Amino acid sequence: MKKLLSIITSLTVAASATTSLVSCKVITNLFKIEISNWEAAGDLKYKFDTKEGIYKPTPYDSSTTDDQKKANVKKALDGASGTFASSLVADMINSVFFNSELNVTKNTIKTWQYLFRTNQEGVYADGQFRTAGLNSSQEDEIKEYYSKVTNISSLLGLYQYTKYTSTESSTKADANLTKLSPETINEIETSGIFSSSNNQGITNVKINFTPSLYEGKIGLGNLTGDTEIKKYDSNYISPTTNYNAKTAKETEKDPSKGYKEYLAGTNIAYNFFQQLMILEVKSTDLELPITVKEVKEQSETSKKNVKKQGLILNPKSSEKATEPIVFEYTTNDKKEKTAYSYGYSLVSLAPIDLEITYNDNVDLKTGTPNGKNYLIDLTIDGLSAAFKPILNFTSNKDEEDKTTTSNGTPYIGWRFMGYQFNSKNIVGYNEDGTLFTEKRSKKMTATNKKFNDFNITKLEFKEA
Repeated sequence: MKKLLSIITSLTVAASATTSLVSCKVITNLFKIEISNWEAAGDLKYKFDTKEGIYKPTPYDSSTTDDQKKANVKKALDGASGTFASSLVADMINSVFFNSELNVTKNTIKTWQYLFRTNQEGVYADGQFRTAGLNSSQEDEIKEYYSKVTNISSLLGLYQYTKYTSTESSTKADANLTKLSPETINEIETSGIFSSSNNQGITNVKINFTPSLYEGKIGLGNLTGDTEIKKYDSNYISPTTNYNAKTAKETEKDPSKGYKEYLAGTNIAYNFFQQLMILEVKSTDLELPITVKEVKEQSETSKKNVKKQGLILNPKSSEKATEPIVFEYTTNDKKEKTAYSYGYSLVSLAPIDLEITYNDNVDLKTGTPNGKNYLIDLTIDGLSAAFKPILNFTSNKDEEDKTTTSNGTPYIGWRFMGYQFNSKNIVGYNEDGTLFTEKRSKKMTATNKKFNDFNITKLEFKEA
């Protein structure tokens, strides 16, 4: 693992590679990514129905191969950003293979502590005692440290935790942790993954999950006055929402023009809120009732809330706020409307199963595996999906490109913003919703407790 080939994956290609976590030596490492149950994604191509004026899923034609369908699933999972799922895979792989024994200096330890810090002061999600500033000679301190650890995000962390607590009585922290079996410990030690001087590399990643489409419906308000939006059941594009009759007419004459065919979640012009998720997300868990209020001037309360863009609007029941969510908007003399919205919905997702194949001797230049293959079967828990409510106003025009009576209607939709291993705060924000700006260097992105809830709940390691 001293020279484990590190990766940042793109689900739209078979491989790629760069990172700052896993290794002190970074080279390209080609590998395949498999997605189980990809068929569950269903029909991902959407075509405009000129009669109803809405987009509808359309079946693949008989010439579409399974490889093309799989490629579409991968593209849809990455969404309009092109990185949603691939960034998640990168985070999982980099965290699992993180090794704090590499390049140990005061500066690097502080960087590791920044990346893996949790809600507990002095406790780090990777589960490795070196990250906590300890060394192997401090056995009592290490055991005391592990009595506080409640989740572990790395293979080495689980290994060390198991080795140092194998004879200890269970603690309260142990309830959420998994100790490796004697067989797994033996396989890990025999493989030399933490000590080998060879270049080691991942050759295959299989992700076991069932993708699910979040349709991204919007909730309509009243054209004027106040509205409490409770139902999110309108299409983003339809004759009564966002619509251009002139464009629809162009499509009717020539399907290659106007409202064109698109792949689910990849074109924000046709549906700003749709997203193919790696796991099922229930719309009722994230689509909250929100009051939309037209005001002459933005209130002081609204000004304070807008400064808390990272505020979690649906905290767990024990922490629920009693105040209703209110989004204001103003209209100027030119009939231009300005929206004031804030916050996120954070939805807990089911655990993810991964099967990772790595080779213990990979050619440095070509990435060709020349050694033994090992299979790592693991389950990762603690993942959440972050959605941001967007207040906007319909753009609705007739065949002469003039606004209709449906134009300017306020609506709210929930835009998927990314996956994260933190249920307490949005990783770019503090718990009170204000922007988090602390970072270790100018090149780093400010992230607040990025791996806070990341927990490996099952791990098996064996020669393939």
